[in-house]
Amino acid sequence: MTGFEGASDEEVLATYADTSLGRGRREAAFGELVSRYERRVYGITFRYFGNHSDAQDATQDTFVQLARKADQFRGDSKLSTWIYRVATNACNDLGRKMARRPQLAVEDVDDHREGAGDEAPTEDLLAGREMALEIQRALLQLDDLSRQLIILCAIEGQSYAEVSEALDLPVGTIKSRVFRARARLAELLAPVLDPDEGSPTVVDRSPAGVEPDGSASPRGPPA
Repeated sequence: MTGFEGASDEEVLATYADTSLGRGRREAAFGELVSRYERRVYGITFRYFGNHSDAQDATQDTFVQLARKADQFRGDSKLSTWIYRVATNACNDLGRKMARRPQLAVEDVDDHREGAGDEAPTEDLLAGREMALEIQRALLQLDDLSRQLIILCAIEGQSYAEVSEALDLPVGTIKSRVFRARARLAELLAPVLDPDEGSPTVVDRSPAGVEPDGSASPRGPPA
C-alpha cells in the first residue's frame, strides 16, 4: 500500500511538489507517479527512437524533468497531457544531441512485444512481429513531428485537443499533419501489405478522448 490509492494524478504531484512535507512522503509520491506513467512514457520514447537504449535515456530524462518542474504544473490541462509534453521534449532534446538517426534494434522490438512469453513463436506470432518491425521502420522514416503525432494520436489514442495542448499546435494543423503522416505510412508499408487488407490498425485508429491504460506499452526502466 502506497497511501495514494484513489488519489488523482494531480493530487499525487501536488504531494511531491509540497516541500513542507517530509522527504519520505515526497519520495513515495514521486514513486507513485513513476509507477503510473513509466510504461506509457517508455512506449512513446521507444516508438520515437526504435531502440531500447535511446528510449531508456529519454524515459529517464522525462522523469528527471518531471521532478525538477513539478512546481510549474498549474493544472491548466490534465497531468497526463503535461507529462506527454515533457516526454516529447525529452525525445526532441535527445534527438538533437544524436549525430545519427536511430537504427531499429530487432531484438528490442521482440523483447517488448506484448505477451511474448517463453513459448516457441508460432507462424502468426512471427508474422505479427514482422509487421511490427515494418511499422517501426516506416515510423522512423517520418519527420520528427509526423512521428510524434502518429505516436500520440494513432498509437497512444490521445485526442486532437490533448495533443494540441501537449505540443502547443493548433488542432487544425494536427489534423492535417496526421492525415498526411498516415498517407505517407500507407505508402511506405504498401510493399508489405496485402492490397485487400488495407492499412494496419495502428495507423487507422482515430484519436479518442479517453485515457490510455498503457497496458500494451513496453515496460520501461525505473527512473
